Amino acid sequence: MARGRSRKGFFTRWWESKKDSQFQIVTYTTILSTASVLWGFIFIFMLGGASDPEHQEFMLPFSWLCLAVGSLTSIYAVPEFSFYWSQRNILEDILSLDARTEIIRRRKEAEEAAEILGPKYQSRLMGLYDDFQIRGGKRFKVISAPPLNSRSELTPLRKEKNEYEWWGTENSRLSDRLPGLPLLRTKKVNRAIIVSCASVVTLLFLNSILGISMGLDGINHRTIDLSAYILSMENTSFAPPHLDSVSLLLMAFFAILLDFTRPLKNYYEEE
Repeated sequence: MARGRSRKGFFTRWWESKKDSQFQIVTYTTILSTASVLWGFIFIFMLGGASDPEHQEFMLPFSWLCLAVGSLTSIYAVPEFSFYWSQRNILEDILSLDARTEIIRRRKEAEEAAEILGPKYQSRLMGLYDDFQIRGGKRFKVISAPPLNSRSELTPLRKEKNEYEWWGTENSRLSDRLPGLPLLRTKKVNRAIIVSCASVVTLLFLNSILGISMGLDGINHRTIDLSAYILSMENTSFAPPHLDSVSLLLMAFFAILLDFTRPLKNYYEEE
């Protein structure tokens, strides 16, 4: 009697059922796990949370949990994200080709990458086949879409002001770096990120240089030390100018994030 087929586990069946959104799931998981590891490491080892008795009850266990769970998740998520990212780069490279013979030569490679990345990329590959009148493509039951994105279309017919393009773009550098997050390709979300990042950087800068601490009599022109505030130290305000490590890290992070909201085509034109 032949052996029965081994049953797949619940997670394996669920993962296979989400084939069309696996790239997005891996992207979200990588971001969350990396953020958890960074928070746990910074709070415990850089801000001295492990030695502060006031944080022993909640913040310290929470930070250790973030560090442990984030590290374990990253062991799986980061290599998976790297694999999906490499497949995306392969497919993007093929989609930008303008030689029919080269496309046919790399056809197997392109279809394997599209199979992994899901229907959005499969549609773009079918669009490439249509443009070059390449037969086949029956492997994917999807509607054809234009193969090229804005990275390939670096020469616009009419160049508008960079400021307007930045505010109105739907294809930012951030959305290109994180293709698994479709919300980043909407104007509202990109504008919200621009406003939020610019506001945070401005407030942190003003706090460090001029001091914006609020007292009973209004602004008392004292700089709030975020490192001291997080650690619940007795003295949390100092005479400006004053710069603490947390403020510096936050300004650097949000400034970089703000730069990533720039239109992708303008960024490559400058290069």
